[in-house]
Amino acid sequence: MSSNIKYQQRHLRKTLKNIAKNDPHTREVVLNGYSFLNEDVAFLTMALVNNTNINILYLHDCGITAKGAHLLAYALQKNTSLQHLWLNGNKIGSAGAEAIASSLYVNKTLVTLGLANNDVGNYGGKRMAEALTENNSITDIFLEGNRMNERIIDGINRRCAGEEDNYEDDVVHEYNYKCNSYHVDSLDDIDASTVMASVTSSFGTMMLDSIEEESEEEEDEDMYSDDERRSLMSFLVKSLLFCSFRRRRRRVVCQNSRRLDE
Repeated sequence: MSSNIKYQQRHLRKTLKNIAKNDPHTREVVLNGYSFLNEDVAFLTMALVNNTNINILYLHDCGITAKGAHLLAYALQKNTSLQHLWLNGNKIGSAGAEAIASSLYVNKTLVTLGLANNDVGNYGGKRMAEALTENNSITDIFLEGNRMNERIIDGINRRCAGEEDNYEDDVVHEYNYKCNSYHVDSLDDIDASTVMASVTSSFGTMMLDSIEEESEEEEDEDMYSDDERRSLMSFLVKSLLFCSFRRRRRRVVCQNSRRLDE
């Protein structure tokens, strides 16, 4: 393991612990380029839920997927201090954008949201635009480098600026919806055993890494205790399964609506 990776792991652990402790001096957190596993995002989510000091969070190019975006969306529903969240260059897709959009119906403190270069399509863009009809706090959403219709982006920008927009739902054709459908379907295959196996494997790797680090720097302690591991596993499984259930229910409603339209 290179010294740079070891440094990143140590710094990530210390930073997440500071957020969890609600350290009053930890207000701006920059973790750009750090590799986040699902349990890292879960730990960050749990830390953000009760944190009242952090204002700015940079998570550019951290490999965060739609699953991680669902966890962060939960944090956004609970956290009341975070004002600027930067997620540029990740892999959240339309499913992740939809999850974050759902949190905006509740969150009233976020001002800036960076979602550039996240492979978000028209479906995710439309859900974001819909959420902004109920959210008046966000003033900027950065969407460069995604796959959504320019009229949807323009509508989102207008709503962020507090202006009326007049783009119609039919500007997004059925083939665009189908192009993005794999983002939505990807979360339907999640079950408890799959998530648990993935998390357990990641924890095993982390434990081996921590042993190697302790031999070189004894002051560093393992980031997760046994109780924290069990809590993270349970939190991650419940969150993802809940999101999967909501996704299925939304699809049923959409299908019924299309039948009524026909």
